[in-house]
Amino acid sequence: MLSRSVWNVTRCRRGDRPVGLLLVLSLLCLLSACEPGSGAEVRYGDADPDATLRFAFASGVTRFDPHRATSSYDNTWLFPVYDRLVHMGPDGAAIPGLARAWRYGPDGAWLEFELREGVLFHDGSPFDASAVEANLMRARNIRGSAVASELAAIERIEILDDHRLRLHLHWPDAALPLILSDRAGMMIAPAAFDDPRLDRRGVGAGPWRHLEFRMGNRSVYERFEDHWDPTAAGVKRLELRLIPDETTRLNAVRSGQLDGTNLSSLQIEQARLAGLEVMSRVGVEFLHVHLNRSRSHFDDRRVRQAMNHALRRQAIVDALGLGHGQATMQPFPEGYVAFDPDTGRHYYDHDPARARALLAEAGLADGFEFELIVPNISAFLPLFEAVSDQLASIGIRARPRVLEGAQISERFFGAQESDAALVQWGGRPDPSQTIDLLFTPGAMPNPGGHSTPEVERLAAAARREIDPERRPEALRAATRAVSEEALALVLSLPPASFALSPAVAGFETWISGNKPEFRGVTLRRREGG
Repeated sequence: MLSRSVWNVTRCRRGDRPVGLLLVLSLLCLLSACEPGSGAEVRYGDADPDATLRFAFASGVTRFDPHRATSSYDNTWLFPVYDRLVHMGPDGAAIPGLARAWRYGPDGAWLEFELREGVLFHDGSPFDASAVEANLMRARNIRGSAVASELAAIERIEILDDHRLRLHLHWPDAALPLILSDRAGMMIAPAAFDDPRLDRRGVGAGPWRHLEFRMGNRSVYERFEDHWDPTAAGVKRLELRLIPDETTRLNAVRSGQLDGTNLSSLQIEQARLAGLEVMSRVGVEFLHVHLNRSRSHFDDRRVRQAMNHALRRQAIVDALGLGHGQATMQPFPEGYVAFDPDTGRHYYDHDPARARALLAEAGLADGFEFELIVPNISAFLPLFEAVSDQLASIGIRARPRVLEGAQISERFFGAQESDAALVQWGGRPDPSQTIDLLFTPGAMPNPGGHSTPEVERLAAAARREIDPERRPEALRAATRAVSEEALALVLSLPPASFALSPAVAGFETWISGNKPEFRGVTLRRREGG
């Protein structure tokens, strides 16, 4: 039995705000743990190039082999050691990385890359076109690859010279540049391919070398002095720590044991009151009930539509996120290239009568029960209670199965042994990745492989449209079809939020969410105290 939530979200009226609770939290912060401290004012001067930056996250890394790493949240732990062919800017644009430039051939028949010269891997071996070919072939073919489906468009690789290569494509693939800014584009030193230690010690061409990894604890990196971009590693040493408990993480930043951490929405005001810098933005991450649409009654569109109509999304955002985040039924935020304004954020408004009518049309007037995996994370337990209460109001009963985060991938996506999971989608650099992975057959994030012919057609059209002027409409059409078919049960877009020591400079928030990069981040010297 899950404990009852502090807030009864199902009874929140439209427009209500938990103002009283926010005031109580604020007063508690001022009177106790959130007090900024006393004493002389601390001043900070220039950046210290020999500093150690210490950062903590709620999620750890599955492995340091980027081709077989199974969580998008692994990226934060992988970025320091592995450089990618393409980089992604904070707002989602593809920008040069290990590749200086790229271009498509006529009708998208091929994609050609011009590589940087003089780049070295951490083992001293040169980065060149042969290394890229070896990495892409490994990513496509290694047993257990988590990125093979994203590289399916590549037919063959032609090396033009030491620093130019051409990817000949089965079909035009507009998503490839940003796909190669993700794990599929991370370059491993070829000599480390078969090293049994690769899962625990990365060998790449990134700004930092990998020094140490302790499972369930921390990963330590040291500046790679021969990196091609001398401004990338602004600190000499980088320590990333796994601390699942959100209160422990925030208190560690307040006390100076850490320089930064990710925050839950409930902690944003606490961190500000503690004198920390808070950076927050809504991006392409979203909370959802991830349905295995081949199980239970989820292959019936009317059932999925009924579930969408049962939800009070704004009440969830207001009560469980103190208003931080965006209530929406779409998997993309407003203003993003793939957001469909025709269906908007409220295509499925809260309409219990309509929901019950849809269930009756589907022959389920008495409702039904399904199993819902819930992460063993404090923030998800009240979220489950809110969602289950709202679904129960139309006769759908969610039976919880609480699992650790790592078990969810194994049991839900791998073994496909449960009906649904209450999880956060980590987002992907290119919107076609999210559409294809979640809503078309063949990828691990779509357990059961369910889709519809129309969604498959529009997803393929968006993926193949390489004209940057025409592609946005193709992406919006695919998103519209996903919404109309109710393939997703999106709850909200929570903000990616971080608390930083005042000494931290150069930190940016990415539209990709809780997967920051530390390029250019520095620690300023403390001058007063």
